Amino acid sequence: MQPLVSIILPTYNGEKYIRTSVESCLRQTYQNIELIIVNDCSKDNTLAIVEEYAKKDTRIKIINNPINKKLPSSLNEGFKLAKGVYYTWTSDDNYYSAEAIETMVNILLKTGKDLVYAEYKIIDDLGEFVGYKYLGNINESFIKWLGCGACFLYKKEVHERNNGYDPSTFLIEDYDFFLRAYLHSSFEYLPIQTLYCYRHHNTSLTATMSDAVFDIQKIIVEKRMPLLIPKLSKNDRILLYRKYTVYYAVFKNNIRKSGKYLALLQQESISQAFITIHYIAAKKIVAWFIIVPQLFFMFFKSIFKSKSSNNS
Repeated sequence: MQPLVSIILPTYNGEKYIRTSVESCLRQTYQNIELIIVNDCSKDNTLAIVEEYAKKDTRIKIINNPINKKLPSSLNEGFKLAKGVYYTWTSDDNYYSAEAIETMVNILLKTGKDLVYAEYKIIDDLGEFVGYKYLGNINESFIKWLGCGACFLYKKEVHERNNGYDPSTFLIEDYDFFLRAYLHSSFEYLPIQTLYCYRHHNTSLTATMSDAVFDIQKIIVEKRMPLLIPKLSKNDRILLYRKYTVYYAVFKNNIRKSGKYLALLQQESISQAFITIHYIAAKKIVAWFIIVPQLFFMFFKSIFKSKSSNNS
């Protein structure tokens, strides 16, 4: 008997594309699935469309949120009903290739890993091919990893260890979930782009909230940093500390926080700390007069402290 796969499909006003999304789930070569559609108070014809499919296929269950709960809470509502051995979720404007679930189930069965994620195609609002999404292998470098993206499958236990999705991380709930999962679960990277199509259009959250996502992601990684650092290679630690030194100096004008990460960077590599200060200066003219002098002061102060500690 094939293990049951639970697919959650949260939707809000998804009438334009949801038929394609639902049909891609139902047409999987891997047939032992349940599709749990969470209608998050749609104002259009979304509910009528999904009810039409539910009448034809008993694998579909529908949840109607009494109020608009946003994506992370809608996901949690869906997974409360899930009975599968494996979990995943998709969006109302994206769709799977026919062999997507079967491919990922086979990878998990073969490798024994907790989670598998794959790269995917990007399409526009008309369904035309735009490009590929390359995510990077988290097992080789966390810093070069861009998240698990939109095509993934994981064991039920991963969801339970994470206690689901964090409602406070709206807009970046998926990145937060996978970051937390990385701290306790094993990942398998699938560098193929044929299993999933991700639709990028002007009204998508990715397009409209990119600046907010940039900041929230930085906050989330920083929050998990004490647990994350022991898992990273020396090179990844250097890159992470350098990234936050630059972020707080260039984008936030926060000398205290930038100096904190510069000190950590200096402990890993004095040369990289020195290079980072010059990089900040090149990115921001005002840095020559305000930020760079203070960072140089912190840099040499940190070195002096390190030498004093070694001599005592």
